[in-house]
Amino acid sequence: MGVYSDWNNRATVWLQKTPGRRFRIGLLAATVVTYPVGSILINGPLSKFTFPKRHSIEKLPESLARLADQEYRRFLEKENRIPKDAVINHHIQSTFEDEDTIASGSLGIRTGLNIAVPFYARFQSTENALEYFREKYADTMDFLSEKVRVPWSSGEPSSSELAESYVLSENALRFLFLRDLYAHDGYASLAQRSISWATWTSFTSIFTYWLHSKTKLGGGTAMSFAVIYTVFVGAAYYANKQWYLLYRYLSDVHADAEAARTSFDHAEGGKEYYWKMLKRNRIYRELKPSLFTKVTATGDVRGIATPIIVRYDHLKDVNAEDDELRQVINMDD
Repeated sequence: MGVYSDWNNRATVWLQKTPGRRFRIGLLAATVVTYPVGSILINGPLSKFTFPKRHSIEKLPESLARLADQEYRRFLEKENRIPKDAVINHHIQSTFEDEDTIASGSLGIRTGLNIAVPFYARFQSTENALEYFREKYADTMDFLSEKVRVPWSSGEPSSSELAESYVLSENALRFLFLRDLYAHDGYASLAQRSISWATWTSFTSIFTYWLHSKTKLGGGTAMSFAVIYTVFVGAAYYANKQWYLLYRYLSDVHADAEAARTSFDHAEGGKEYYWKMLKRNRIYRELKPSLFTKVTATGDVRGIATPIIVRYDHLKDVNAEDDELRQVINMDD
């Protein structure tokens, strides 16, 4: 206790001096700007170099590259954009890193967007998927940080159904490529989280300095500064995370709707994409009971920004509108 008191007293005296005040201001300023600057650099100008280092990716197979290019041109035409104002680098994940697309950057900035569609987008048939799983994964799969036993070679219905859920039709692939463009368009896709962090930490930094220096909360000691700083940074982190989840939810729902309304085939493809994702998750849940805490009975993953079931239901609503429109078109014919 004596050692702690001695350290606290000496640190408190130092913080009250000019170097100590500069340290506090510098620490608070660094808290505000370090993450935004680093994030924008990594996901902006440096994205082309950092994205391949952060993720296991490779070039799209020719069949997928053709679809991606067609959907990209469809996006440009629909949004009245030119290629230099919508720069994109398409990739495919080379491992089962993520069940959905991973992205870095933004389609709305000149440095462009880097995206990698899921590994399983390359599968062209159930047999193709089964053959790959039997060769590479024997009888286990990694899913949500859990080892799940899947008897690929046994011919059990669960293994065939699981393999089938990894195979996407052309409509689903077209929906996926177009959806990703809308989901990561605009400056907010790059800077929203950074701006939010800078905003929240600016407020918390002001309150931290004021509470410690002016109100002498906790006696104005070095330890009180450390406690106040930690509490406020934690609050800023939580607020920033929740704000980002809200932004991601709104962007995802908007992207789904824009892609699905492009054509009847895109709408059907979107429903297929999310339905197979839900089905796949339910199968894993049945095979591994410990996943009950991570996957709901419907196949949704707990804690993600945009629930899969919400996205599927939303596309069902869009599809209902399309069915009504289809009837009108048929009557006109």
